[in-house]
Amino acid sequence: MKICFFTSYYPPFLDSFYKHHPEFFEMSFSGMQNLLLSKMFADTGAAYHYTLKKGNDAFLIIETCEPLQKQWAKENNIEYNNENWKMKIAFEQIKKYSPDIFYIESVFEYFGEFIKSVSPYCKKIASFISTPLPVGLNLNGIHFILSSTPDFVKKFSELGIKSGYIHPAFDQRVLSQINIEKNKSIPFSFVGGWSEVHPIRKNALKELVAKTPIQIWGYGYKEQINIKGLKYFTNEYSKILKRYKGECWGLEMYNILQQSFVTFNIHESLLKGNVGNMRMFEASGVGTMILNDAGSNLAAMFEPGKEIETYTNINEAIEKLNFYLNNKEKAIEIGKNAMKRTCKDYNYDIYIDEVLKHFNSLLK
Repeated sequence: MKICFFTSYYPPFLDSFYKHHPEFFEMSFSGMQNLLLSKMFADTGAAYHYTLKKGNDAFLIIETCEPLQKQWAKENNIEYNNENWKMKIAFEQIKKYSPDIFYIESVFEYFGEFIKSVSPYCKKIASFISTPLPVGLNLNGIHFILSSTPDFVKKFSELGIKSGYIHPAFDQRVLSQINIEKNKSIPFSFVGGWSEVHPIRKNALKELVAKTPIQIWGYGYKEQINIKGLKYFTNEYSKILKRYKGECWGLEMYNILQQSFVTFNIHESLLKGNVGNMRMFEASGVGTMILNDAGSNLAAMFEPGKEIETYTNINEAIEKLNFYLNNKEKAIEIGKNAMKRTCKDYNYDIYIDEVLKHFNSLLK
């Protein structure tokens, strides 16, 4: 099976990557891609790797990585200009590769006309969507959608689009890239963004900063200051910034999670009482105890009190956190149990088998 993965990497991650790897700009397309993927950022690189591992053919497009895309165009004699390079190069890549499955993530600017333009060169088009959909999003031309949001699966099915549920997985290659035996030095952490799509998260962090020793990593925390100026913000937000340690991506993120006795996780209302975001599998995969919001489906994934700890409100979260910070050996034990469960049941070999099963069915 030939699968073309299409994804978008966060510009802040790419900016950080470029800064630390000036040699990137002098490499071939394959060398550039290999170096970029070695940072273990996001999940598409893992899906690409394990698809190849299963004996399939695969091609990966990272549409926001301008140097990478333009290097491919150079090596393949593709002409473009400063206005059309993103769409033009991506189109030529898909046309040249002509996949059995074109698998596009939630890069919505490519939905509609772009999907229509590449359809003649793809046997089937699938997508992964678990983020809020823009109003009026054109889903024409998409034959199948995977989602980690159960309600989305129902909605897409009602629209007449074949769809399926799949939760994230953990890439076990990470364990050979970080020091999993390193002593834990961070009592309580949170890793994640700060944006308009995270209202529940924002309120929770405000309370946790006031009442716990939480340390915060992620993106979006300082951008608002640059736009509005520091005087705009309340004293409450200033307290959050004092706990903010900066951005972290890929392996650096995994190291921070691994060094935490406890890490905090929370889901937005989009999941309607369900849980199962990437952080649950990233943190458990490196052996850290997760303090996770309770969800109707959580017990089917991890055993509360043994492989994960849950809370139903922030006061309960704070109470349980204090218990585990005073009984750190119990937190470490839960983290180890979580790691065993994740590496056994939620690894990428299993994940890709499930994806390929859907794709094989789609092609039939």
